[in-house]
Amino acid sequence: MVVPATAQPEDPAPEQVELNGIVYDVPPPWRGNRIEEAADPAELARVPSELTGELGIYVTPETRDAVVAMAAAARAHGIRLEVDSGFRSYGFQKRVLEGLLAKGRPFLNAVRWTAPPGYSEHITGRAVDFVPSDADFKDAPAYQWLRKHAADFCFTESYPLGNAGGFDWEPWHWRYDDCDE
Repeated sequence: MVVPATAQPEDPAPEQVELNGIVYDVPPPWRGNRIEEAADPAELARVPSELTGELGIYVTPETRDAVVAMAAAARAHGIRLEVDSGFRSYGFQKRVLEGLLAKGRPFLNAVRWTAPPGYSEHITGRAVDFVPSDADFKDAPAYQWLRKHAADFCFTESYPLGNAGGFDWEPWHWRYDDCDE
């Protein structure tokens, strides 16, 4: 079948999430960036408590090993790396956003800093947030150390300042990727 040049292709179905019984369209920059790769919670490894405080934070075994090695190297330079967050399931991410909405945050404001469920790198088990997990991290010695050394441990800053994806800068959020051997 030949489509006339004036015909427009159909718009793809909107990406949506349901929170507190209300369906929302996923806005940019999240739209088009749904993450299909979810870690199997049964295969996750706990990050040692000396890096998390009392929190039970889980990531893939490879991510755990890399963050432990990276934290040891940072410690040798007088830098303390502390992990604030790791794996988050779809349901956990949904509850986080629902909580923000229940406190009166508008949806578009809430998803500016918190990914809709299914869009967070945390679901892969390969993303970690460092303490403090807010914009103040940019001023922490740990951030400067990570910028210089994280790649040595296969970590990259997921949402750097001025990133091409249009995501807000999250200096505390880093992702582990297998290094090329």
